[in-house]
Amino acid sequence: MKTILIVDDDPDNRKLIEIILSKQGYKIIEAEDGSIALDLAKEKIPDLIITDVMMENLNGFMLYELLRDEPATKKIPVIFVTGEAQEAGAWDSDPAVEYLEKPVNTNQLLEAVKRSLQ
Repeated sequence: MKTILIVDDDPDNRKLIEIILSKQGYKIIEAEDGSIALDLAKEKIPDLIITDVMMENLNGFMLYELLRDEPATKKIPVIFVTGEAQEAGAWDSDPAVEYLEKPVNTNQLLEAVKRSLQ
């Protein structure tokens, strides 16, 4: 069973993604900000991280950079979820990164997860 870490400061957004993915058989771990997510990622080594971009404390892009600095987490694929499509440009060249726009479309989410876990 693949484990997915969902990172979002909005509990409703986390719950929506959790419901969609748990119905597909994924084990879900949740974090309400990037710093908690970083600790969980180091401890649990999930197969995939889905993170909001705009969060207080440690945003999704900073989380991504810190994950890439750690040997244990640097190869974990990341899906950014954002309400601002233009935010996505900086990491377009990284094949381990996907982008989804809010509100999340179920089919797009499932396809992005499938691609990221291959």
